Amino acid sequence: MVNQASHLRPDVWVLCDFDGTASVKDVQNMLLDHFLGTSWQEVVNTALAEGLKSTTYMPLLYKNWPASREEMIQIIDEKAALDPQFPRFVAYCRENGYHLEIVSDGLDIYIEHLLTKHKLEDIPYTSNRIVFEDGKAQIESPFRSESCGLCGNCKKQRVLAARRAQAGCVVYIGDGISDECPAGYSDILFAKGNLLAYCRENDIEAIPFRNFADVLALFPEAVAGWLRSLTIQGSQK
Repeated sequence: MVNQASHLRPDVWVLCDFDGTASVKDVQNMLLDHFLGTSWQEVVNTALAEGLKSTTYMPLLYKNWPASREEMIQIIDEKAALDPQFPRFVAYCRENGYHLEIVSDGLDIYIEHLLTKHKLEDIPYTSNRIVFEDGKAQIESPFRSESCGLCGNCKKQRVLAARRAQAGCVVYIGDGISDECPAGYSDILFAKGNLLAYCRENDIEAIPFRNFADVLALFPEAVAGWLRSLTIQGSQK
């Protein structure tokens, strides 16, 4: 994507988590609750306690998945929703020439469905994939890191991709465990939930937010402040 912002401003890349961030609630957790009850939580907690993450527990959760793609879509339609102000934030990024993409350690099925439902299907995203073959579900993780491999989608790799694309400012927005790694590599960080707690415990500077109404209110000054710091650094060289 070509950034159309002013030549006086470096390219701004915005990387946004999906579950519980772009969406009101964690959609994957909602689907797991609906189709598996609470049994899945022990599988996840056991993996996390051993220092493992989604590439370990997700294949286990979907090994004997009881629902079809159509049944999942029905529940997504009934129970999942985007943050009401997220479409407005998308428009804001487009108006300012910011590159926006979704980085998720969740599933493509609900990301694609909800984005299309809101006519936002042109937003690029990376995530795990759920594939149905002979009535059985299988998880694919094409964006995992070869060096680490803990998360199904290595979000840090997208931050590094922004650097390779000469992004002058990388903004990250997230709320969970899979957002911890990219948090330390971003220039501006919006955090809530478990991610905010992690940042406070590890002295990582973050802007707290509750929803995208907050992000919209705080975003302009956050970017302006970062660009002012670049100008000051440049004048001191």
